[in-house]
Amino acid sequence: MAQIAEWFDGLALGRKASPGIEAVLLIVRTDAGRASFMSTQDLASRANVNVATVVRAAQFLGFSGWSALKSELRHRYLASLTAEKLLSERVVPPIGLAGSSLANDARNLTRLADSISPEQLARAAAIIAAADRTIVLATGSYAAAGFQLAHVGQWMGRDIELHTSSGTALVNRLRMLSPGDCLVSCNLWRASKFVLEVVRVAAQRGIRIVAIADRQTAITDLAEESLLVPSEGVTFMPSTVAAVATVQALLAELSSSDPDRTMTALRDTEELWSELDLVDPI
Repeated sequence: MAQIAEWFDGLALGRKASPGIEAVLLIVRTDAGRASFMSTQDLASRANVNVATVVRAAQFLGFSGWSALKSELRHRYLASLTAEKLLSERVVPPIGLAGSSLANDARNLTRLADSISPEQLARAAAIIAAADRTIVLATGSYAAAGFQLAHVGQWMGRDIELHTSSGTALVNRLRMLSPGDCLVSCNLWRASKFVLEVVRVAAQRGIRIVAIADRQTAITDLAEESLLVPSEGVTFMPSTVAAVATVQALLAELSSSDPDRTMTALRDTEELWSELDLVDPI
């Protein structure tokens, strides 16, 4: 929890607020785990203030309201927990874990639609479209979204390559990027430390950075465009559904950035599939 308190203090910057706002902030700072799951009314009751004061407290820290602060706080809290701790804290709901997982991902998609704008997605897609080369850096299960971006991007004729580990191969690929090329970081929950170092080096070399993350991090600070997605799951596994949906939206934008190029690449791919007899006949 020390990291959450440090982040919180960085937002407050030592400023003084009204007694009501201070009461809200004290609960959020000292009991982040519980607070990150409270509704506006629950937090207001706990702090003995009205709902409007909770909203003003969130705005005092630079957020649009409690919903935005709550999402950031929750993902930071979850990132502070190990997989074992996440699993032990979960209670099996009456509808079962499978049904709960489906319902949770539906909520994640609703949160995503409310929090991410078409303009953000269009700007991120434009960065990729302008790059001669793009590498996608993703680790673990979050490589699923990265694989979709690289695979379908190549299908559309774009030079997009997925990297899932550190080492000399990644260094070689990074060295081949030129200023104006793109690095997409797709890392949620507890991102590997090497990802930040690679992003930092890439930014220093003039590589444009797009970040897909579930909270504000040192990586999103370096990124030209940051796409924040909900990743809360129901067991020890954070959800990748919102990240994949975001990639799907990026690919849709990318396909329309140069329709003739996209159509030519798709036609060529279809011809190769046919020539190599890769697809079963209908």
